[in-house]
This record gives sequence, structure tokens and C-alpha cells, in this order.
Amino acid sequence: MLGYERKLVDALSTTTDPQERTAVLEWVDDSLRAMPEALRAAVGLGSVVLGLWTSATGKAGAPLVRSLERSWLPPVRLHLRLLRSLVLFGDLELASDASR
Repeated sequence: MLGYERKLVDALSTTTDPQERTAVLEWVDDSLRAMPEALRAAVGLGSVVLGLWTSATGKAGAPLVRSLERSWLPPVRLHLRLLRSLVLFGDLELASDASR
């Protein structure tokens, strides 16, 4: 997982428990690694470009998420939606494992 992706997953995670946050981060990382190479390359390229933009603007956490949500570029919003979906699926998957 790239550094930008890690920061965004951390910003999107809703749990406050450090162990659960780490588990979700690992789940998202595993999901990204399981993607077909072409898809992962496209997501990785988007992350590199957005990571450079994030570094230049100094945005992080909730302000970063808000700026991505409001972007006029559809690929930027889709990139956020992909990572948000993975975080939500990770939360649900790990919650169902814990209830067993």
C-alpha cells in the first residue's frame, strides 16, 4: 500500500480502536494486492498523482477527504469512492469475524 493510500484509509476509518484500525488497514492492503495488475496499476498511478497533490497542498485527514469529495474531476471522486468502499467492506468483514 502506498503512503497516500494509507493516509486516506486512516482518514476514512471510523473506528477509534487502534487494533481495529490496523486490521482494517491490513484488510484494505490485502484487497489492493488482490486486484488484477492492470487495475492495481491504474489505482496506484492515481494514488501517486493525488499523493503529490496532497503533499503540495498540505491537506490531510478530514480536509483531504472533503476536497476529494468536491473535486470537479470524476476520476478523483471515483478514487476516493474505491478506497472508501474498501474501508467500509473491511469494517464489515472484520466485524462479522469478531462476532463468530
